Amino acid sequence: MPGNTPGEALRELKEQQRTVIRLMYYLECSVAQAAEHLGIPPGTVKSRAFYAVRALRKALEKQDVLGE
Repeated sequence: MPGNTPGEALRELKEQQRTVIRLMYYLECSVAQAAEHLGIPPGTVKSRAFYAVRALRKALEKQDVLGE
């Protein structure tokens, strides 16, 4: 099934959310490091990460990638 991949779900995120996901999960930056890199407060990083993960989960469940 083309388009049913985590990569496709990532591309559907807002750019700000995608950037936070890349920093925190792919590059393994801490919240403080991501905040410093982006020039935003740590709370904003946490919020973007929370909503990004929630959106990814929804997209993957909709695509039945998670099998739930």
